Amino acid sequence: MINKTVKAIATVLLVAASALWAPAQEEPERPKKPATKMEKAAKEARAKAAEKKRQAKAKADTEAKAKALDLNRASKEELKKLPGVTDTMADAIIAKRPHHSKLDLVTKGIVPAGLYEGLKTKVAAK
Repeated sequence: MINKTVKAIATVLLVAASALWAPAQEEPERPKKPATKMEKAAKEARAKAAEKKRQAKAKADTEAKAKALDLNRASKEELKKLPGVTDTMADAIIAKRPHHSKLDLVTKGIVPAGLYEGLKTKVAAK
């Protein structure tokens, strides 16, 4: 009789535990509510602002490249106007032409790497 009672209690506990566990395992997915007109408009406005910002950056980059001093055509006086460029460096830039990229200033040993960091936005090898 005790054996039957223990089995009955164990069965009740097992059923109760499985009943409590089942809802915790799966939670029904809630359907996404459709975006409101204001949310859509705000998203479009953010996208337009990001596009304008990207275009402005591209324009600024293009203008900076256009204003950059061409290492292959610049005169000694123009090269000396660059910050940190000495007479000797300007002569070396002219003597070691043509430059295929502005990085040639460092690879050809014309300017030190630290000075190049300050010049790289101001020069170009066109």
